[in-house]
Amino acid sequence: MISLVLIVISAIIAAAAVALACRYARWPTADLVAAAVGTLLAVIAWRVLANAMSLNEDFMPAVSVGDAVCLIAGALPPAVVASADRELPRRALPALAGGLVAFITNVIIL
Repeated sequence: MISLVLIVISAIIAAAAVALACRYARWPTADLVAAAVGTLLAVIAWRVLANAMSLNEDFMPAVSVGDAVCLIAGALPPAVVASADRELPRRALPALAGGLVAFITNVIIL
């Protein structure tokens, strides 16, 4: 079972990456906040669910199902925000940052 503190830390790191990518892409503040908070909540919710369902066993070196699905949990909120506003610049960048950073931090930290 993974500590809630570690889950929150990894989610904060992923959300910060999304926020930085949104800032770099020059997204409006409301979209930045929605994408970052969405990533934070999605990663926390998924990892708590992965704990409850015992999905933390590695299926390959250092990677569990819980880690792998963090790609989706980190990328989905910014992708949803980007799909709602077709005029956002560099729409894929925050989703890529969120997915990759969520996955990497979960593999390393958790």
